[in-house]
Amino acid sequence: MEKWFIKNSKDYELSYEKYGLNKILYRILLNRGIKSDEELEKFLKPDLSNIHSPIFLKDMVKSANIIISHITKGSNIRIVGDYDVDGITSTYILYCGLKKIGAKVSYDIPNRVLDGYGINNKIIDRAKEDDISLIITCDNGIAAFEPVKYARNLGIDVIVTDHHEPAKVLIEGVLQEKLPDANGLIDPKVSDSKYPFKDICGACVAFKLISYLYLIKGKEEQEVYDDFLAYVALATVCDVMPLKDENRILIHYGLEALKNVQDVGLNALISACDIKKEDIDVYHIGFIIGPTLNACGRLKTAKEAVELLLEKDYNSAIEKAKEIRSINNQRQNYTNDGYIKAIKIIKEQELLKKYPILLIYVPNINESIVGIIAGRIKEKFYRPTIVLTDSNGIIKGSGRSIDEYNMFEEVNVFRDELEAFGGHKMACGLSIKKENFNNFNLNLNKNAKLTRDDLTKKIYIDYPLNFSQINMKLIQDLNKLKPFGTDNEKPLFGSRNLKITDIAIFGTNKNVIKLMLEDSGVFQNALLFKDSNEFLNDLKKAYGQEAVTGLLQKSNKNIKIDVIYSIDVNNFRGNSSIELRLKSYRVNGEKDDNRRFN
Repeated sequence: MEKWFIKNSKDYELSYEKYGLNKILYRILLNRGIKSDEELEKFLKPDLSNIHSPIFLKDMVKSANIIISHITKGSNIRIVGDYDVDGITSTYILYCGLKKIGAKVSYDIPNRVLDGYGINNKIIDRAKEDDISLIITCDNGIAAFEPVKYARNLGIDVIVTDHHEPAKVLIEGVLQEKLPDANGLIDPKVSDSKYPFKDICGACVAFKLISYLYLIKGKEEQEVYDDFLAYVALATVCDVMPLKDENRILIHYGLEALKNVQDVGLNALISACDIKKEDIDVYHIGFIIGPTLNACGRLKTAKEAVELLLEKDYNSAIEKAKEIRSINNQRQNYTNDGYIKAIKIIKEQELLKKYPILLIYVPNINESIVGIIAGRIKEKFYRPTIVLTDSNGIIKGSGRSIDEYNMFEEVNVFRDELEAFGGHKMACGLSIKKENFNNFNLNLNKNAKLTRDDLTKKIYIDYPLNFSQINMKLIQDLNKLKPFGTDNEKPLFGSRNLKITDIAIFGTNKNVIKLMLEDSGVFQNALLFKDSNEFLNDLKKAYGQEAVTGLLQKSNKNIKIDVIYSIDVNNFRGNSSIELRLKSYRVNGEKDDNRRFN
C-alpha cells in the first residue's frame, strides 16, 4: 500500500532563467529547499571557499594543541576507528595526516564480533602494552564513558572525534546530555557546538582535524584537499549523510578527486570493482565501492580495508582488492539467506499484524549482516525494523527506521534494558540479553505512537510530466542538480494512463522488466526491477489472464499503468537513448482511468 503525492513547496522568487532552466527545474529547486538567489547560486555552483572552518568545532584548538604537544615529545599515538566505510576512511585520514606532520602513529579497529562497536578496554589494554600516550578515536567514542575513563586512569590521554548523537540520560525527570570525560571532544552534535552544519560524517570530522593541524604546520590549504577529499566523499555517501550545505560541496569536488586519484590502494579497489574511473558517480560509491569495503569489517576485519588503502605496491594492492571483492560476494550470499529466514519468521509469527515495529530474532545467522537485512525488510514493509541474532551469549542487532520514527530517541527510552546501544534517527545498533528480548519488544511497541498513516509508504514526485516534455535538454538541465543523494535525491516524475505496448523480461531471477510505454502517441522505454511474477499478477488482477497473455504475445496494447520514475540515459554501443527507471507503479483497471496524483 502506497500513497503518491506531488511535492507542493512554497513559491520563492528565483532567477532560474539566468541559468537556462525552465519551470520544471524551478519547481525541483524549490523542492530541494532553495529559497533565494544566493542559495541557488551556491547550489548550482558549489565552491570549496564555502566549506566551514574547523575552528567552529568545539575543542578543535584544545585537541590540536594536545596532539602537537604529543608529536613534539615523540609520543606514540594510536587511532581507534570503526569497521564501516566511515570508520575505515576516518582511520586512513587521521593516520596519513598525522604521519605527514611527523607523528609516531598506529591504528586499531575493533573486530565487529569479538570486540563490538567502538573503543573498549581490550583495545586500551593493547594500547598500554604498546606504550601509547595518546588515543584518538574516529567515528566512535561519544558514548564510551567507561573506556575513556579507564584509559585516562592508565595515564593515556584521549581525544574523541565522532559525529554521532551524544547519549541522553534521565536526571531528575529531565533528559540531559552525557559525554565521556575525554581530554578533547570534537563532535558537531554536542549541545554547545557552534559548528554551522551538524550532519557531517566521522571522516569529515577527522578531515577537519587534519585540516587544522596542516594549517598549524604551515601547509597549503589545497594539500589537505589533494590528500583526502576522495576519502571524505566515500564516507559521506556511504554513511548516508544529507547532500546539502558543505556535504554537497565535498561530494562535488570529491567525485572529481576520485576520478583523478593517484593513490595505489584506492585505484586497485576501483579496478577490482570493474568501474571506469571517469564514470564514477554517487551510485558507484554507495552500491559498489562502499559495500565492498564494508564487507571486510562484516566478515573479517576492517584492518584489511585500511591496509589496502595504505598499500603502495600496485600488484599487492590488486591482490588485496580482489580478496576483498570475494569477501563481499560471500557477504551477499549470507545476506540473502538471512533475509529469507527473517521473512519466514515475520510470516509465521504474524508480526505485521501484531506490532508497528518489527523486532526479529533470527538464530544462527552472521551477526555482521543484520543491519543490511533490517534495511531490506524496512524497505519491503515500511516498518521500523530491528534484526537480532546470537552473539557471545547475548543477542545483538541492528535497526533501520522510517522517516516517521526517530529510532535513536525511541530506543533510548529503554536503554537500561540493553547491554549496549548507539545510533541516530534512522539507524541503531544494540545488544540485549536473550531473556529480556520479549519484554523489550513489548515495551518498545507499546510506547510507539505510530499510526496507520505513518506506516503507509509515501512517495513524493517533483513534477507530473507528459512524455512530450521528456527530451535530452531536460536531462542536461537535470544534470546541473548533481550530485544526487540523500536530501537531494534524483528528481522523480509521474505520468498517468500509459499504455504498455511491449514487454520483455530479463535476468537470472526474471526480475528485470523492460517496458515500452505510450503517452498520447509518444513512446518511452522504461525499466522496472521487480519480480516479474508479481508484476504480471498485478496486471492480471486488474485486466484478467487473457489480457496479460495477449500482452506477452504482443497482441494486446490496452493495459494501462501509472508510473513514478527518474529519467536516465542508456548508453549502449555508442548510442544514447532516454530510459525511464520506474520506482513505483499502479495498474489502471478499465474503470480506473481517472486516478490522479494526490
